[in-house]
Amino acid sequence: MHFLYTEQDLARLKGQLKRRYAVFLAIFLVAAVLTGLTLIMDDHKQNRPEVQTTLAVILGGSAMIFYWDMMIHPLSAYTRHVDTALHGRSHEITVTFDHLNEEESVVEAITYRDIIFLGEADRHGIREQMFYWDVEFPLPAFTPGQEVTLRYFDRYITGYSA
Repeated sequence: MHFLYTEQDLARLKGQLKRRYAVFLAIFLVAAVLTGLTLIMDDHKQNRPEVQTTLAVILGGSAMIFYWDMMIHPLSAYTRHVDTALHGRSHEITVTFDHLNEEESVVEAITYRDIIFLGEADRHGIREQMFYWDVEFPLPAFTPGQEVTLRYFDRYITGYSA
């Protein structure tokens, strides 16, 4: 069985996530200090720093939201995915490779390719079973009609043997 994820991958992802949280904290602290400085400039008379305070809050908040959405959220989702792949409940099934869908799909903030296999017919007579392949890994060289044993959780492939 060839497994896609390892404990070293998970440790590396967690370390990277900690570094990104540290950068996020630094962005927050800079925004808070800038906002505090603009509030200290207030002399309660003519020189009210309303524009400076508003700009500091808007720019700091925008930087924090941008960094969270682009750097932390995707990595956090992928770290949870790898953790579940390694430690969650997984199943094995032997199926026959049918075809690979060309387009990529995003499921729970992670990009996948759909792979269609033929398995045992369900109560409706449908044999097609769709599984998700992580695009971070090169696609395996399955040929149509080839029997493959998959290890998966939910519909996410975590290992295979051909």
